[in-house]
Amino acid sequence: MKLPKWAVALDLLAIVAALLAISVVVFGGFRIWVFGSRLSMMEWTRPALLCAIALVGRHVAIRRHPLPQHVASSVVAWWRRADTQVLLPIHLATRAGVVAVGFLAVILIGYPPEAMSSRWSLYPDNAFLDLPARWDTGWYLGVAMEGYQYNPDARKDYQQNIAFFPAFPMLMRFIAPVLGRQLLWTGVAISLVAFFVALGYLLHLARMDLGDEDSALTAVTLLAVYPFAVFYSAAYTEALFLLTIVGALYHFRRDQFVRSACWGVAAGLTRPNGCLLSIVLGLMAIVPLWEKGAWAPTLPPRMGWSRLSARLAAAAAPGIGMLIFSVYIYTLTGNAFQWTAQNAAWGREYRSLDNLVIDRVGFIATNGLYAYASTQTIDFFYLTAVLFVLGSAWPVYKRFGLPYAVMLLVNVLPPLAAGGLLSMGRVTSVLFPAFFWMGGALPVRHRTAWIALFACLQGFVAAMFFTWRPLY
Repeated sequence: MKLPKWAVALDLLAIVAALLAISVVVFGGFRIWVFGSRLSMMEWTRPALLCAIALVGRHVAIRRHPLPQHVASSVVAWWRRADTQVLLPIHLATRAGVVAVGFLAVILIGYPPEAMSSRWSLYPDNAFLDLPARWDTGWYLGVAMEGYQYNPDARKDYQQNIAFFPAFPMLMRFIAPVLGRQLLWTGVAISLVAFFVALGYLLHLARMDLGDEDSALTAVTLLAVYPFAVFYSAAYTEALFLLTIVGALYHFRRDQFVRSACWGVAAGLTRPNGCLLSIVLGLMAIVPLWEKGAWAPTLPPRMGWSRLSARLAAAAAPGIGMLIFSVYIYTLTGNAFQWTAQNAAWGREYRSLDNLVIDRVGFIATNGLYAYASTQTIDFFYLTAVLFVLGSAWPVYKRFGLPYAVMLLVNVLPPLAAGGLLSMGRVTSVLFPAFFWMGGALPVRHRTAWIALFACLQGFVAAMFFTWRPLY
C-alpha cells in the first residue's frame, strides 16, 4: 500500500531538514533575504530538531515503509528504470564532455589577446573552478547577488540587468546558501539537473510523437549533442528553459492542466521568449475545434466548454509569467516593458528580415561562399543553425501538426528581425520539434554519423565559448 500524502510530506520535510542541518555543519550556515524577510540558519540543531519531530510524528502514526527504507527503495527503483539506464549515459557523456573540452581548450589553447580586456574571473588561480565564469553568466550572478538595478539616465546602449528574466538567477540565490554559497557552480548544478529532467520529458514526448523507441532516442541524443547544446553545461538559462517548455507541453497533452500551467508560468519567468509558448499551447487547446481543415461548428462530444476553458487557461500561463515580471519591472522603472527596450543595448533593434537576407546574399554573390564561411565563420555557423530550424518547419508541420511548426517559427523569426543572427545558436538549441523530425526522418544507417558530426561541432563551440572567443 502507498503511504498517504501527509506521510510523504512529513518524509520530505524530514529529508529537507536533514539536508539543511548537514549544510550548516559543512558550510557554516547562511543568511538570506526572502521577500523582504531575513531567513537565518546558523545553528544545525534547529533543522536537526525539526527533522526528528517529523520522523517521530510520521513513524508513530504509520510504521510501515520507514524513511530510510523508503528513500533507499526509491533510489534503487529510479536507478533500475529503463529511462534512467538510457538517459543517464547520454547526459553524463555530453555534459561532462563539454566541460572536459572546455578545460582542455583553456589549458592547451588559451585566451586570445583581444579577450584580455573584457573577460572576467572569479577563480583566477584555478582554471577549472573558473570555467563557468563566462559571458552572460556574470549577469545572472549579478541578479542573484544584488537583485535588479536600473539607471534611468543611462544611454540607450548601456547594458542593464533588467533584460535578464528572474527564474534562473533566483534559483541560484536561494539554492546557493545550502551549497556553501558557491553561486557560480550552483548555476551549473541547476543546469545539469534541469537538463537531465528535461531529457526524461523529451523522451516521453518523442515516444508519443514518433511512435518508435529508436527514433525517439535518436531525437533526444541529437538534441543533447547539438553544437549549441554547450549551454546546457553552463550557468545559463537554456537547460531550465528547455525543462519548463517540455514540462508544460507534456502535461498539457496529458490534460494535466495545473501542472502544465505551473511549468508554463516558470517558462514565462525564465526567458523573454517564454511567453511565446502560450501561442503553441493555445493552438493545442483549440485543435478539437479544427476538423478536416475547417472550423467545427460545435465542440465535439468529449470536449465541454469547461474543459476548453481549462485548456485555454493553462495555455495562458507562459504569458502570465512574463506579465508577472513586467509588473515588477513597472515598479522599478515606470515602464512594464522596459526589459524589452533594454535589449537594444545588446544590438537587438528591428532591421527586417529583408535586410538580413540581402546582406548575406549580396556578400556571397560578390565574394563567394568560401569567403563568407572563412571570414564570417560564426555568422555562417549561426546561419546554418537557422536554416536547419526553418527548413524543418514544413516537415514538422506535415508530421506533427501546426503547433510544433508555429513553435519553430515564432521563436526564430522575431529574434532574426530584431537582432539578426545574434545568439541564434542559443535560440535554436531548445527547439526540440526540429530534432524530433530529424530523429524520425534519418535512416537508421545514417544516425550514428549525424550524432558524431553534431558532437564534433559541439566540441568546437565548447572550445570557442570557454576560451572567450566571440560566439555572439
